Amino acid sequence: MALRLAESDDVPYIMEIIRKVIPRMHAAGNYQWDEYYPTDVTFKKDIKNGTLYVFEEEAVIKGCIVADDNHAFAYDDIPWELARMDCLALHRLAVDPQYQGQGLAQKILKGIVEIGREKEYLGIHTDTSQENKPMQQLFEKLGFNYKGHLNLDDNLDNWYAAYEKVF
Repeated sequence: MALRLAESDDVPYIMEIIRKVIPRMHAAGNYQWDEYYPTDVTFKKDIKNGTLYVFEEEAVIKGCIVADDNHAFAYDDIPWELARMDCLALHRLAVDPQYQGQGLAQKILKGIVEIGREKEYLGIHTDTSQENKPMQQLFEKLGFNYKGHLNLDDNLDNWYAAYEKVF
């Protein structure tokens, strides 16, 4: 098992995972992603920035996550314990449905926590769709604390649950 920085050659595999994940998200009432987001351009930019990680086992990419310093402006309204400059922000966690239910999202998040510690961050800020109950449960299982809800776009029907993990 390995969590490693993604490379340009990984993008087609990542996009295949995204294409498989979106219908499952929609079936669960979570419309956070669609055919317009995230795109290969999004992931190529993440690679250029050195913030996209892939989870790979036996030469197979099974998941991905972005960990960066890009905190949404809406985060300013959340009562965080830690300042944004002291925290990584997480985005675009996905696990290939073929491998879901095997604890891979948990391994990915634990790996990112270790990376954050190595980079001397004090914690993590993240969010997920209010409808994404499995992700909310996973955050809580791993010691992330619910900090409130926020809106990240112009659609006031789209609310997100904000979480913080202090190391």
